Amino acid sequence: MILNLKAIPVKILLPVAHSGDIETTLICTPFSDKLINELSLLGTYLMSRGRTTSSIVATGYWLRKSHLLSIKSQYPTDELQAKGMVFHIAPGNVDTLFFYSMIISVLCGNQTLLRMSNDLNEDAQKLLKFINQFLSESSNIILLPSLMTVIQYKYNDQVTAEISACSTARVIWGSDQTIENISKFPLSTILQEESEVSSNNICFPDRYSVAIIQLDDETDIESASENLLRDIKPYFQQACSSPKVIYWLNTAQGLQDKFWKRVSQHLSAQEKLDVADLMSQLLFVQRLPLLLNTQKINKNKTLLKKYDVIQVVEVESLTLDSIKSHTGLWVLLSKQIKHLDEIKLFEHCQTVTMSGLDQSDCLSWKETTPQPMKRVVPAGQALAFSHVWDGVDLVKELTIKSF
Repeated sequence: MILNLKAIPVKILLPVAHSGDIETTLICTPFSDKLINELSLLGTYLMSRGRTTSSIVATGYWLRKSHLLSIKSQYPTDELQAKGMVFHIAPGNVDTLFFYSMIISVLCGNQTLLRMSNDLNEDAQKLLKFINQFLSESSNIILLPSLMTVIQYKYNDQVTAEISACSTARVIWGSDQTIENISKFPLSTILQEESEVSSNNICFPDRYSVAIIQLDDETDIESASENLLRDIKPYFQQACSSPKVIYWLNTAQGLQDKFWKRVSQHLSAQEKLDVADLMSQLLFVQRLPLLLNTQKINKNKTLLKKYDVIQVVEVESLTLDSIKSHTGLWVLLSKQIKHLDEIKLFEHCQTVTMSGLDQSDCLSWKETTPQPMKRVVPAGQALAFSHVWDGVDLVKELTIKSF
């Protein structure tokens, strides 16, 4: 089956030399040596050309050959075959993060089509530019341009339906409403007809994340602040895995204040919010008393603390509304605790990062707590993408077992 992209209102972003036709049944062997070699060469190129942009360097590093081979070693790849054409729909706030799911799909040998937002951030634009340059400069790269396509289009049910009808799997990132709207369009039935395996949606709904921090003295502040910065600076804290709530475990207020000042110093030296983001930040903070079901935030700043670009709001408890309405933009909800069992997480919690805690205590809490969470990672690694994300094994979902 041929999907003619020139016949529908989409803009092809990658590869720039695309003919406009996608052969939806064109696949290759999952984790083949050729695929791994081409992806690792792309990774080396990105680390070299994108060295001034941390998200691009991180993408290149993720593509190093040893890492790809490590993923391969976890599966019986001789028994796997590609699923077919996989349609990825990424949200607009964290475009580059969702590039990883496309790469895993390609690594599984699938024909892969990624729809990106019309409002690309600077990092996403740079990433696409470097990948296009790599493909145009590398005559020996054959598989990637034939398996990997990136497009843009304004939300259009007819376009989404047409692409979906050619796809044997669909990866949807976004709100519950977005997932519901896109899931109504049927996928191709060719997979079920040929192998009795159903086409499927792989959905990643909105989630939130938290951090647990314990500081014993001032010597802990620098590393802890740098780790939090790694987790909240990219994507303006709007990624699901960036913490929006900080649980302070037995940490003196004086140390917390110095910590926030240090985080703010680092952040304000590197990033600024534009006027629209500052307004969104202000509106969320103003709505918090209603969302938290509490009285007004005191004018004497005992609850609201401003640290230049960062707003810290001390709370006694959290509500689901306060989490669902959180816009990121470097607003941190701060709660004091004496024991880990005081932490109450909502059902859609994704990541818990830990800083300054004994590793054995962390593992014990993770294994014994009834609290819902998808993963617990060291602080500074919240945005480290894994092929198992939100508890979903993408390799298993994007391949089928050979019969």
